[in-house]
Amino acid sequence: MRSLIFAAALLVSACAQTQAEPPSAPAQVDVSTLPLHIREDLAQRDAALAAPGVVAAGLGDTADLGAGLSVRPIDVLEDSRCPQNARCVWAGRLRLRVAVGGAVIEMSDDGGAVQTDHGAFELVAISPGPWTDWPDNQRTPYRFGFKRA
Repeated sequence: MRSLIFAAALLVSACAQTQAEPPSAPAQVDVSTLPLHIREDLAQRDAALAAPGVVAAGLGDTADLGAGLSVRPIDVLEDSRCPQNARCVWAGRLRLRVAVGGAVIEMSDDGGAVQTDHGAFELVAISPGPWTDWPDNQRTPYRFGFKRA
């Protein structure tokens, strides 16, 4: 009988340890600790994300562009944008997987407007910008600005 109770206690303990932790919010970056040129760039990018007609969304968030058109960034597939403090032969691009109207599509910052049944939209702003000197563990989460085309 003791062994049965002990086995049950072990099973309950094991189950408690395997329960998933609730998702935690992304770590907030103390922007004041970043170099001045990166802080200035982030401020400009924040302004572009807040421009009239632009709806911003992070990964997993939904940008509601109205009239049934919503865009949800799912994943960054490629970020090969040339850092602003470097010389590059190619400007690079950002490729993004998004959910639009029940479909999952790929788009990029150099791809122009995407046509849907509810109208066209485009990616018009991306934050953060590419820099070669981002401090370790100080990268801010991606945010994307979408606008009806």
